[in-house]
Amino acid sequence: MKLSRNLAKLGLSAAAAVGLIVTGATSASATNVYDIGHGAGSCPDGYVCLWSEANFIRGGTINDAKFGSFASNQNTGDMGKLQKRDSGGDKGMQDITSSVLNNTGSSICFYEHNWYGGLEFKIGPGEHWPYIPSWINDRISSFKFC
Repeated sequence: MKLSRNLAKLGLSAAAAVGLIVTGATSASATNVYDIGHGAGSCPDGYVCLWSEANFIRGGTINDAKFGSFASNQNTGDMGKLQKRDSGGDKGMQDITSSVLNNTGSSICFYEHNWYGGLEFKIGPGEHWPYIPSWINDRISSFKFC
């Protein structure tokens, strides 16, 4: 009798723990942050950050169409469709990235083409690349957790 009561308590405790885990997992939200500024220290915890210039420098807008730095905590399949204004004039970070920082606990794969195609450049958790390799510099069009 005592054993079955203890098992029942254990079952309720496990169910409550699972409920907390599920609740915590669903409360997290995916967010993009535009124009995060200069320097590796401007990258928020848990985000992947990209800058249009080397050494984590936010470049100026190009013909009022692209922004110079970007952070996201989600996969991004088409960096050209990122928009920070309602006007739709932004072209995001398509093919202008020169430095990246992975401020997450996972590896990140950057791709030459939209929707994760073409050349792949992979960096590990916590890696900082003030100068990305020339073969992928200004060619990144998408990235995902990998």
